[in-house]
Amino acid sequence: MTKLTRTHRILIGLVVAGAVVIAGIGFAGSYAAVRDLALEKGFGGFANVLPIGVDAGIVVLLALDLLLTWTRIPFPLLRQTAWLLTAATIAFNGAAAWPDPLGVGMHAVIPVLFVVSVEAARHAVGRIADITADRHMEGVRLTRWLLSPIPTFRLWRRMKLWELRSYEQVIQLEQERLVYRARLQARYGRAWRRKAPVESLMPLRLARFGVPLSQTGPAGLAAAGITPSLAITALAAPLPRDTPPPG
Repeated sequence: MTKLTRTHRILIGLVVAGAVVIAGIGFAGSYAAVRDLALEKGFGGFANVLPIGVDAGIVVLLALDLLLTWTRIPFPLLRQTAWLLTAATIAFNGAAAWPDPLGVGMHAVIPVLFVVSVEAARHAVGRIADITADRHMEGVRLTRWLLSPIPTFRLWRRMKLWELRSYEQVIQLEQERLVYRARLQARYGRAWRRKAPVESLMPLRLARFGVPLSQTGPAGLAAAGITPSLAITALAAPLPRDTPPPG
């Protein structure tokens, strides 16, 4: 688990304090507007507690969602209901300023800030919980998406389907696959998929299911009449960090 330094604790305290201030300002600013709207709609004395119930419900649901996310038993309905109540609060406040678009936007600023801050906290809690449970799955680099979107989608899909958590591991498997394909293509030409023996194609099919070519590749190359080299197996054994690369 990530160890928190004194600086981290200070920053967390500032963030929590800021979120409380944002929530308090939002509650104070929306209370009168929602109460007046409820009185106008005939809620009577209940109009005085309706804004408190809605805002308290949002805080409780989001806090419970954070807690369940931390314990790795999330319940998505809590989060969705909290955002629904937040949207309802924005709509109630916006109705007080309607049809002035600037007034409606001003009423929406504070709730949006609160939603973004809580969502960021939930994201952090979820990441920490996944890392602690050894379930964290790294993402694919944005530059790869931009430079090669279709192959990257296939790589990302394989990563998600077979729970490959390390981005470096996925890149390594992809390198193994490309090296293996290049060797078959050099041996059989453009029609290598049709000419190559089934035994030599099987490792590529198994690679789609997350089976490393370092395990199946040598036998497949041997079936194709190609002398297995260190090209594939070397990719499966990266150099230690303190060992300089060759050349």
